[in-house]
Amino acid sequence: MNLAAVHLSVTWLLIAHLGYAAILLFSLFSAPWYHLKRADDANVFFAASILLWLAWRSSVGITGGMEFHLLLVTSVTLMFGWQFAVFAVSIAQLCLTFEGVGDWMNYSLNLWVNGMIPIAITFGLFKILYFSLPKHFFIYIYGSAFFGGALSMAISRLVGMAILLLSGTYTWMQLKDESAFIFIMLFPEAFINGLIMTVLVAYRPTWVSSFSDQHYLKGK
Repeated sequence: MNLAAVHLSVTWLLIAHLGYAAILLFSLFSAPWYHLKRADDANVFFAASILLWLAWRSSVGITGGMEFHLLLVTSVTLMFGWQFAVFAVSIAQLCLTFEGVGDWMNYSLNLWVNGMIPIAITFGLFKILYFSLPKHFFIYIYGSAFFGGALSMAISRLVGMAILLLSGTYTWMQLKDESAFIFIMLFPEAFINGLIMTVLVAYRPTWVSSFSDQHYLKGK
């Protein structure tokens, strides 16, 4: 999704900038930076950030601002935690802005729709499942990764659509056809995130900060 600044009021953009700045500062001070001490871990993080950028720059859509693309934020959040996920989506959006896909005025607002909301949904769902259900491998994969990916896609796109409607950029009649893309994108987003996390916990569990053999596999 690429919300255009020219279609939105200064109020929307200012609120987005202030909210993003607050979360970014909190992330900088609270992030477990020791995870990046090893060069291999740092390389994995920056590679994931670049993959996000490549996924976000390939989009489809009919109406300007309602472009659809894979988010992959669920995988990044489960791999690195919410703080580093904030940094990763910031880097991805920064790359898009530098190449001219977005502009600086709508930088924060697009980050909210494409990154911050999916991060919050993924992390919140992970915590709910972790504390309320048995710690089982399939609950982690199908709940946190598969369903988390679909839910984050649905809510982020619905929020983006709501912003376009509330700001007066489009009417419901202009956007109703685009709403079908939300449902079309749910399964690809869920499947890709589920597949990525399945492969990683099987072959590279040390890359996944939210997964522990001790909790999810031992004694099961």
